[in-house]
Amino acid sequence: MYVCLCHGFTDRQVRAAVTEGAGSPQAVFRHFDSKPRCGKCVSTVRELVDEGKGGCAGGSGGCPCGKRG
Repeated sequence: MYVCLCHGFTDRQVRAAVTEGAGSPQAVFRHFDSKPRCGKCVSTVRELVDEGKGGCAGGSGGCPCGKRG
């Protein structure tokens, strides 16, 4: 699924960036040599980063621990 329409990167690409060491949304954008434009994707990128780090997905309701970000 496309995560960022402005830059055209997908959830698989974001997960790969996290696997390669991107530990924050800012690091993911740096990985793609870009910056957020409209900002609509930042929360999804954050959730994917948290998921990749084994953390809580915040307030998305998808976190098995039930915590809210």
